Amino acid sequence: MKSQSIYSSLLLCILTFSHFLTIAAERCVDFPDPLNLSKQVIVDCPPTANKDVYVKRQTTNFFEVTHNCSATAALCNNIKEAFNDAGKEISKVLKLKQIIKVNATFTDLFDPTLLGAAGSARYLPLTSDDKIIRLYPQPLVKQFSLSVHPEYDDYDIIAFFNTGVDWWFKTDNETIGSDQHDFYLIILHKLIHGLGFISSWSNLLETVVDQDITGLTPIPDFGVSTSIDYTSQLNESVSVETSFDTNLEFITQVKSSSQWEIAESAFISATTNDSSGINHVSEKHYDLTPNFLMTWSQASGETLEYAIQRGGNYSSPIGPRILSILESIGY
Repeated sequence: MKSQSIYSSLLLCILTFSHFLTIAAERCVDFPDPLNLSKQVIVDCPPTANKDVYVKRQTTNFFEVTHNCSATAALCNNIKEAFNDAGKEISKVLKLKQIIKVNATFTDLFDPTLLGAAGSARYLPLTSDDKIIRLYPQPLVKQFSLSVHPEYDDYDIIAFFNTGVDWWFKTDNETIGSDQHDFYLIILHKLIHGLGFISSWSNLLETVVDQDITGLTPIPDFGVSTSIDYTSQLNESVSVETSFDTNLEFITQVKSSSQWEIAESAFISATTNDSSGINHVSEKHYDLTPNFLMTWSQASGETLEYAIQRGGNYSSPIGPRILSILESIGY
């Protein structure tokens, strides 16, 4: 993968920003569980007058976090402080206009290898000036300050973090252990995902019908078309607003369409771990750069400060190319 290919990969299904946006439909998609992105709920979201007011740019933290913490009081306080620091850091580098509400739960996820997860609570359908309907993450839509918008969920980002992990906090005032993870680093990484740094590409269609595949890696060898063109063709496999009684019925129609030949060409051997290829940047190319934050693996025994130094002492843990991607989707 060339270093520039991060953009073609991430911008495949991360949303393209336009200055002219209108409501495309009154049904939105909720993702109540960032640990299980296959769990999607279609909800009514009627047009709603915007009651938000611009928040002064002097505000140092645009993130309002509701904490659900089942740990000790001392640990919960460390968590709140880390979230506060993360909110300030993101608020410093992004030109946010509206408060972003986060519902954060710190509980046992019963898997010591699972650090946590975060995602946008709701995706809202908007039409831009190119007449294409796209699903925009709620925290991003709020920054557009539309006079009328699809009804928002109570929270913009939902996050879970694992009490079963040996966390390290900078307030510990001791060297990080080899098996510990820097909680502040992980929060930053997950909140960036919650802002919309994510892709809808996955292998869920195939796994639903118990067909084992090696991976889904869009645009493997297509030198004459863009990711958007490729996605648009796939979207034609089923007519808009078609209803299906079962998921299997939907899969059958997709596979019987002429577009399925296009889809099959994407099922090649994956070069990264499951679900990491498009949702993250290349570890090979970016781990030792200022853009390390959004690589797939965050090693234990390493603090955020160490990662910044190793990457060249950039002024923020959120590197310039990560910021460029966030800017490209509308922040």
